[in-house]
Amino acid sequence: MNILEIKNLKVSFEIMGERVDILRGVNLSIGKGEVVGLVGESGCGKTLTALSIMRLLPQNASIIDGDIYLEDTNLINLKKREIEGIRGRKISMIFQEPSSYLNPVYTAGNQVAEAIKENLTKAERKKKVLEIFEEVGLDRSDYFKYPHQLSGGMQQRVMISMALINRPVLLLADEPTTALDVTTELQITSLLKRLIEKYGLSVLFITHDISLAKNFTDKIAVMYAGQIIEIGESKKIYENPLHPYTQSLVMCLPERYKKGERIRTIGGNVPDFRKLPEGCPFHPRCSVKKEICEVENPEEKRVGDTVVRCHEY
Repeated sequence: MNILEIKNLKVSFEIMGERVDILRGVNLSIGKGEVVGLVGESGCGKTLTALSIMRLLPQNASIIDGDIYLEDTNLINLKKREIEGIRGRKISMIFQEPSSYLNPVYTAGNQVAEAIKENLTKAERKKKVLEIFEEVGLDRSDYFKYPHQLSGGMQQRVMISMALINRPVLLLADEPTTALDVTTELQITSLLKRLIEKYGLSVLFITHDISLAKNFTDKIAVMYAGQIIEIGESKKIYENPLHPYTQSLVMCLPERYKKGERIRTIGGNVPDFRKLPEGCPFHPRCSVKKEICEVENPEEKRVGDTVVRCHEY
C-alpha cells in the first residue's frame, strides 16, 4: 500500500489576470517506509509539489486537477479544518533555511512544544520535547535558547524535532541541507537517515543534488518544468539515466571528472512558465532533439523499471 499517491496533479497561478500552469500532470507515489528523492534545478516545481501536498499554496495558486491520496484519504477533498487536523500530525515538513521559519522571540523548546498535537500538561510537553532533543543531538540547555543563539545545524535539528514530535507517517524534507556547510550537511543527512529507519517513515526528499539523492533515497524522480520526466530506482537513475536532462544533471557532478578536466554544464536556463516552448519543454537545451520534440510533449513510457518522458524511447 502506498502512503502517498499523487495522480495527474495540476497547479496554476494567477499572475496579473493571466493563468499560468506550473505543475502540469504530476504522478508520484511513495510506499510505506520508502524514501523518494525529487530532483531538479531551481524553478522546476519541486517545492510547489510539497506545498500542494501540505495544502499550503499561496493565495494566487490553486489546484485545478488531480488527486493527492494520503493512505485512503484524498487531501484535495478536505476542508480547511480537516486538513489542519492532518497537517503536523500525519504529514510534517522540514523547510530549507530554518532561520526563516523559527520565530526569533520564542525559545527553541517552546516552539517545538507548541507543535505537539496531544492534550498534555506543560510538564509533559517539556518532557516530550527534551526526549526528542536528545534524539536529534541537542542539549537540554538548548530548550531555553533563542534561534539566534543556535548554529544553522542546531536550528535544523530544532526543525527536525518539530517535524517528528507527533510521529507522522509522511515527512516532506525540502532541501533540508541547502544552507549548511559540508560537514554539517553530512551530520544532518546521517541523523535523518537514522530517524527515518527508526520510525519507518515515508519521505519525499527534495534536493537539487542528484548525488545526495542517490545515497539517501530508494527512488529518484527527476522534475523539469512542472513535470516528472524520469523516475526509477536511485542507483539505476544515477548509473544509467535515460532522459537527456537527467544525463546532463549527472554529468554536472564533479565526482565524474578527473582533476583538471572541465565540467560539462547544462546550457541555457529553466524555461519561464509563462513562455513554455512548444513540444518537450527541454528541447531548447537538448543535444539529441528531433523534429517531433519541438511540436509534441512526450507521454510517460516505461523502459524496464524506469518511467521516462522522452521521444527517444
